[in-house]
Amino acid sequence: MPYPSIYESLIISGTYIGCRSVQDLSFRYSDDGPWILNDMSLFIPAGKCLALIGLNGIGKSTFVKLITRLYDQQKGSIKWDGIDIREFDPIQFREHLGVIFQDFMRYELTVQENIGLGNLQSLNDMNHIKEAAEHAKINEKISQLPSGYQSILSRWMAKNDEGVEFSGGEWQKIALARMFMRNADLWLVDEPTAALDAKAEYDLYRSFTQLFSKKTTVLISHRFSTVRVADLIAVLADGKVVEYGSHNELLDQKGEYEELFRLQTKQNQFSHT
Repeated sequence: MPYPSIYESLIISGTYIGCRSVQDLSFRYSDDGPWILNDMSLFIPAGKCLALIGLNGIGKSTFVKLITRLYDQQKGSIKWDGIDIREFDPIQFREHLGVIFQDFMRYELTVQENIGLGNLQSLNDMNHIKEAAEHAKINEKISQLPSGYQSILSRWMAKNDEGVEFSGGEWQKIALARMFMRNADLWLVDEPTAALDAKAEYDLYRSFTQLFSKKTTVLISHRFSTVRVADLIAVLADGKVVEYGSHNELLDQKGEYEELFRLQTKQNQFSHT
């Protein structure tokens, strides 16, 4: 039986890009292992940014890997405009996704290649690559390198000790630029600023609000300064969504989100004293 066309599923009553929904999703990494996600249900509205938060190890990154079909769940479904994503051809489906994982890759290649790998068809399109680097706030740093975009991001691979060593935060921006090479219908952004300082994070999120405007986005972060840019926030605990709403709505509920927000605010105040 042939796969349905994802392009056809994106056209619902003349409207391009509909909602994504998660219904009773359950997943574990082995048959005898604990359930990482357990009867999780979630609505991801089209054209909105949804932040997914929770304690470390609660299953946030696992959820991203399920959406990208790196794994398939044991129970439940993830639907794109009402069609289970497992019915789509995986390669064609992934062409519609823009993803940065928390454990992103660092390739011992040139800067151009590191960014261009995000879209192989534009691997030699320097205008596109530089635009992606500007969105990720790394173009200025690259321009200062002796060989610019042809600099090799590796001491070991480069000749005559001409390679460049980037910091963790600079590598994260390279990974973001690689993601920005794609013209995605769904963005999946897992801890995109974890290695950045407060100022770099602020500058980058000013760019994010423009780039992700009217784009369907799932944003995972433990920093509340980050998740507040989202239209909606879902709190994950015990393998399922326990709270869902805007930042102000969740504060008013005085539940788990409000407690996590209060604790992080106190921690930030303490670190600055």
